[in-house]
Amino acid sequence: MEVNKVNKGRWMAAGILIAAFAAVVFGSSFLPSGSSAAGEEDYKSYEYHIAIISDETDTSFWKDVYKGAVKAGERYGAYVEQTGDGLVSRPSMEDAINIAIYENVDGILLRPAEGEKIQRMIDKACAHGIPVITMQKDVADSKRQGFVGINDYFLGQEYGKQVLKIADEDTRLVMVLFPGASFNETSRNWFRQGLSNTVQQEQIRLDFQIIRDDNGLDNAEDVIHDMAVGNIEQPDMIICLDEVITQSAYQLIRDRGLTEQIKIIGSYVSDDILNGIEQGYIDSTITIDPEAMGRMSVDALMTYKKYHMVSYYTEVDTMLVDRTSAAEYRRENMDGEEADMEK
Repeated sequence: MEVNKVNKGRWMAAGILIAAFAAVVFGSSFLPSGSSAAGEEDYKSYEYHIAIISDETDTSFWKDVYKGAVKAGERYGAYVEQTGDGLVSRPSMEDAINIAIYENVDGILLRPAEGEKIQRMIDKACAHGIPVITMQKDVADSKRQGFVGINDYFLGQEYGKQVLKIADEDTRLVMVLFPGASFNETSRNWFRQGLSNTVQQEQIRLDFQIIRDDNGLDNAEDVIHDMAVGNIEQPDMIICLDEVITQSAYQLIRDRGLTEQIKIIGSYVSDDILNGIEQGYIDSTITIDPEAMGRMSVDALMTYKKYHMVSYYTEVDTMLVDRTSAAEYRRENMDGEEADMEK
């Protein structure tokens, strides 16, 4: 049995390396640039090959990050590839970084997962001479070259400002739902401090809950359901710190008829979230411009490639979208996305 396990592991590793080797052989000099009128892909050469890696590639937020990175890459003659995209099964983040190292890419843009293993993988890439820029979440103790995103303390402050804006004399409890996969303990502590220091009102209590993720399945609906039916104390306001949690809270509170009792402050922007804001089920959402984050991450990487130095921290501005600004946001952003999809 032990021999079989070892052989299986070797075959899996070999499969990953073969896929990476194929990508190098067929893609390093000539990479797809788009579709021709005849429906066949054109190929062109690129000076740089950038790997972009995340475990949240299915969210609309990440798709916009990738779009911004691709557009920025074109200015530098760089091909931005989602490592592992197109494989039968999506590789783990560790395997994706190994593939990028094997491909000897010119740089890695990484939306890191939690854990010491990812820190070691970042350090491994840097040891191979491949610069790494972390995005949205940082791994400050790693050897990464720069971070593009927003400081979690400042993010907590932004949510605190919105809590104060919509709170009334009856607001007593605010529940914060952290996505466990993207807010590690350090991130949670900084966010908590920023929020608490901004609110600082004795009558408003803060309840922090962690939404656990298990291979793409989370317990957000269970936590929100327990709150909605009174199994746990019902808050006056919920802060949802990712797109999936925001949509789960919106749908459950809408279906339970609790919109008047519980206000939702969400995260990021999707068509569903905009609908929820426009229909009055979500008070507001706080987002950073995902395309700007993708663009600024490429800029940071290319700055390092050129000067061998880059800013330690590049901040992406936050944006509040509420009922008064949702229509304008949709016109300026979502309509353009729909047009692109139709093409």
